[in-house]
Amino acid sequence: MTSISTTGGGRVDPNAERRLGNPSDTKWSEIDKTRLYLIGTGLYSFLTVALHPLTVIKIRKQVGVTTPELPTSIISSSESVIKSNIHQYYRGLGVVISLAIPTRIIYISVLESSRERIESNAREIILNPPASIAKYNNQLQSLLPFVTPFSGGVAGGLAAVSS
Repeated sequence: MTSISTTGGGRVDPNAERRLGNPSDTKWSEIDKTRLYLIGTGLYSFLTVALHPLTVIKIRKQVGVTTPELPTSIISSSESVIKSNIHQYYRGLGVVISLAIPTRIIYISVLESSRERIESNAREIILNPPASIAKYNNQLQSLLPFVTPFSGGVAGGLAAVSS
């Protein structure tokens, strides 16, 4: 049983049924990419800025830099950040963000567009198989639940290689 959504004046919302659908049904071609890139890039950049000091501490510990400012425990590391010059933990942030933003845009674009294309082509082949594999139609129909995860995995691999 579906409920019909109404707008402020008690009117029926004509797009209610479309919005109540499965969110994974949203196609890449239907998304406002400008808004996605602006908001997504802004949130991603904010997280990068917030987590950059932790990344610097982790990298310094991994390469074995031993200074009095880099104690071994996490608690003393946070005390070290508070006591020391905070600017040293933000060195290189401009380079990180300037390279991460275009990479993230390319990754998301390739991931979503290739996922949509791979999934639609795979469904088309399974539902309307070519003559050479038409005799296996029953077995092909059992593969339909695996199309979405398979297309996501292949698209993820393509996106990782391209970015």
